[in-house]
Amino acid sequence: MKHVLLFVSLIVLVQCKTTKSVVTTEPSEKELTVAQKTWPSTTLDELKEGQAIYKNQCTECHKNFTITKFSEKKWKHEIDDMSPKAKLTDIQKEKLSKFILSYREVNAPAAK
Repeated sequence: MKHVLLFVSLIVLVQCKTTKSVVTTEPSEKELTVAQKTWPSTTLDELKEGQAIYKNQCTECHKNFTITKFSEKKWKHEIDDMSPKAKLTDIQKEKLSKFILSYREVNAPAAK
C-alpha cells in the first residue's frame, strides 16, 4: 500500500511540475498601441516574438506567472535580473519587455 501511495504521489508531483499554462492569445492591436507609446517603432511581430520568448525561455525554468499579478516596476526588475541567466540578447530582452509590459497594461484588472 505504501508503494502505491508513493507512486501516485510521484505521478501527481510530476504532473504539477510539467503542466504549464501559458498565455495563449496572440498579441493584438491593443497591446501594439500600448507598446508604441513607449517604443514607437514596435511591430506586432516583435510582440509575438516577445511572447515566444516568454513561453519558451521564461517558463522553461519558472511556472507561468500571471503577468497582470505584478507591477510594471516588478516586471522590469525581474526582466533585468533574469535576462542574463536566460542568456537573452539585448534585442530579446527588449522584445520580452515590450510583450510583458503591454500585455500587463491591456489585461490588468481595473483599479478599484
